[in-house]
Amino acid sequence: MNRSIVLALLALPLLALACEEPKPQGGGTTGGAAAAPVVLDDKDIPTAADYDDQAEKDISEANYKSELDTLDKEISDQD
Repeated sequence: MNRSIVLALLALPLLALACEEPKPQGGGTTGGAAAAPVVLDDKDIPTAADYDDQAEKDISEANYKSELDTLDKEISDQD
């Protein structure tokens, strides 16, 4: 009799775990349809040349010191 009670008490938590709903895997979307992957074109990814072109437009001999100070401040704020 005691053995039956102990087995029943051990089986109850296992039954409770077996009845839980499985959790979705892979991002947690529950919409049913998988999300389409994002396709990037090579033109969408900035390169060093793009930054060089922008820097040549934005920085001149007249304002390079203030631009350098701005960059130094941004870097020190990130630390």
